[in-house]
Amino acid sequence: MRVHLTSAGTITMRDAADFRRLDVLVDPQPCERLEQAIARIGRREGEDHVRLAAPVLRFLSGKAGDPEWESGFARMVEYAAKAGWVDAEGGIRAHITRNDADEVVSLDEFKAAMRALPAGISVITTGTGNTRAGMIVSSLTSISADPPLVGVFVNQGSSMHAVLLQNGSFVANVLGVEHGAVMSSFLGLPQGPTRFANGNWREGGGGLPVLDDALASLECEIVHTTSLGTHDMFVGKIRRTASRDASPVVHFNASTHCLSALAAS
Repeated sequence: MRVHLTSAGTITMRDAADFRRLDVLVDPQPCERLEQAIARIGRREGEDHVRLAAPVLRFLSGKAGDPEWESGFARMVEYAAKAGWVDAEGGIRAHITRNDADEVVSLDEFKAAMRALPAGISVITTGTGNTRAGMIVSSLTSISADPPLVGVFVNQGSSMHAVLLQNGSFVANVLGVEHGAVMSSFLGLPQGPTRFANGNWREGGGGLPVLDDALASLECEIVHTTSLGTHDMFVGKIRRTASRDASPVVHFNASTHCLSALAAS
């Protein structure tokens, strides 16, 4: 059983049914992020050990409630207790294993690869009245049809980040070739109502800003967030949609392209 604290900020479990060992694999990462991750699973004990909470291990395993797994887990905890590895609070002592083989590409290599990925362009909006806010993204992605879920990734330092967390809802407005002025406003103007100066905006459910002539608009309630590296993923359950036929635009190789124009050429 191995708890993995990844450099992306996620916490996962490997080999959940291997009760012969228990350790914490740590990817190279900033000290602050590592300490936050450790606090989510237990508490640090010196430089080389962590005290893990048994309920956290059961949750991370994804097997809690399975009779066979529960039996094996109980035997592991009993063995650890007899060996003196379980403290008075029930924390199980686990060794920290540092992952020195976490090889990743450079920032420049990452950007070069992502420039080769065509992606649709959307404006994410939230808030009402004078608290309206929005941003241009190419990270909108489909997650599930049942229930209907989409996701969008927002930099933790973005002006939209705190607003989305506060409001708990957003609209994903998919842009087309006629929305050049809308794109310019959201890319060039300060965050807030001024960004909505261009475009045919109306109020959707809860007063959220909806682009009336968007290729598609998806009004969403935020049902989950998770931190991944420098960004947070916001998962939205789609409550209302509207769509129409029009020519889309995509972001490719650091510029904007019209799909119909590319097809014609």
